[in-house]
Amino acid sequence: MRKTHLVLAAMAVTFSSVSLADLRVSSMSHGAWVTVTEQGQPAANATVSLVNVPQVRQTFQTDENGRVFLPISINNSRSIKFKAVTEEGSVYSRFAFHSDKKQ
Repeated sequence: MRKTHLVLAAMAVTFSSVSLADLRVSSMSHGAWVTVTEQGQPAANATVSLVNVPQVRQTFQTDENGRVFLPISINNSRSIKFKAVTEEGSVYSRFAFHSDKKQ
């Protein structure tokens, strides 16, 4: 039983360190650049949206480099949840802080 727990713990650590997708967010003064990669390759045509910003209900498509700019107009600085859905249907999300101050 103890060996089973040890093996399961080792597998959990291994799988948690393997990144199948990466969602990077770079906040700018009037929006954010989002880059989506899957297994180290750009995820072209992934659909990206903002989950917790009701003012922005649009979805955006990544280009062939896996990048897209999302315009964000909010009245205060806060954490925003970005969601990406790849062409294969995989769903990834990430929280990122966005400031309303000009940088």
